[in-house]
Amino acid sequence: MAPISRQWEVVTSGIADIAESPSEYLRERVKLPEIAEIPFLSPNGVAASVAVWRTHEKYFAKATEYKGVHLLGFWTTGGNNLQTLKRPILKIDDFQGLKIWVATPNMAKTIQNFGATPVLGMQMFDAMSGGIVDGAVAGKGALISFQLSRYTRQMTFFPGQLGYTLQSFFMNQKKYDSLAPEDRAVIDKFSGEFVAKLGSQGFIDQDNLADPLIKQNGIATHDASPELMAILKRRVSFYKDDWMADAKAKGVDAQAAYDFFVKTAQESAGLMK
Repeated sequence: MAPISRQWEVVTSGIADIAESPSEYLRERVKLPEIAEIPFLSPNGVAASVAVWRTHEKYFAKATEYKGVHLLGFWTTGGNNLQTLKRPILKIDDFQGLKIWVATPNMAKTIQNFGATPVLGMQMFDAMSGGIVDGAVAGKGALISFQLSRYTRQMTFFPGQLGYTLQSFFMNQKKYDSLAPEDRAVIDKFSGEFVAKLGSQGFIDQDNLADPLIKQNGIATHDASPELMAILKRRVSFYKDDWMADAKAKGVDAQAAYDFFVKTAQESAGLMK
């Protein structure tokens, strides 16, 4: 009913009752839940989604970032890997000279810190199929949904994933308040942690449907080595630093919230099916 960047306004104006939006598009309002997008921090998308919901309830809700809507929950995508057209990414020097498609400004800064040139503002399929870029940061599901299996030749996977995209799911507050108590109770039952598990597991399931395409198309897969991960983790430290500054500005105990999120994400790893 509106461009993806206008979903908040569609709901608050009453044009739509419920919407979801990548939290990146709510950046002027919503900053705290983006802790879930920090690379290499959560073992899988379900763990990240459950952890960010529990952290929201414990630390973020009092900052009232979702004032004006009724927050139903969060979920993340299944997690990003690096897909390239030709050469594999096995060491830090392999990033040099590459142009990499990315979806968000934070990921653009990440890729730049790795030594490659980020490309924003164009369709991923067009960039990859036309050879405009050398690779893309995306989930396995992009092999299906963006038809990249014909072009991707190498895939590098990272423990804790190369970041996630967090979705916010929210409802018009007046519409929620107007419902009968028993109807609100049903919505409440299937919100929060329930929808965090459901939405994130859905993305993971979609990603896993791409596994046969990897084999059918002869795409080589690689796991980032401990040596490479040690370098990459240092180069994404700005993600945490920026988030900590935002959290402190919102009056949140940033270190306590960060520690709680990390601990909860690790403890929730086994919730993924």
